[in-house]
Amino acid sequence: MSAFGSRYITTPIELADADAGFSCGKHPLDDYFVRHALANDQNGICRAYVLRSEAELPRVLGFYTLSMASVESARVSKVLEKKLPKYPMPVALIGRLAVDRRVQGRRLGEKLLLDALRRIVDAATLMGCTGTIVDPKDDDAERFYGKYDFVTVTVDAGPRRMFLPIATARAAFKDD
Repeated sequence: MSAFGSRYITTPIELADADAGFSCGKHPLDDYFVRHALANDQNGICRAYVLRSEAELPRVLGFYTLSMASVESARVSKVLEKKLPKYPMPVALIGRLAVDRRVQGRRLGEKLLLDALRRIVDAATLMGCTGTIVDPKDDDAERFYGKYDFVTVTVDAGPRRMFLPIATARAAFKDD
């Protein structure tokens, strides 16, 4: 469990969360949360984390998912400013991140992102990880991640992809 002061906590997804009425207002994210997040978590496809508050409704304020992934070294070597081997580089993937529309505008997306990055930094002490990737679903999501130093590395093929070096994430938590 992770805490944000005393007001918010993130916990692994629970069975009752799918029926909690979560809605961020973006159908693909809402549908994923209700239909797939718990099953994917249980099957080891991702880990889903839910932001909660004891003092507020709704039960699920937001969520994100984490999994392992790889990215072409050529895509991230420019961001890392170093030459990398030609094989794919290990990264963490924040696959989905959303905040319930009833509590948007309270910087809860930032809280979720920081919680995810903290978990990734911790995991990177146990296994190789050159950074974190996200695939923003729209321009709003790309602007959101850009505010936190994610750099667009793929726009031409497949989903838009952004990257944050693990050193940048570690630096954000160096005083913790």
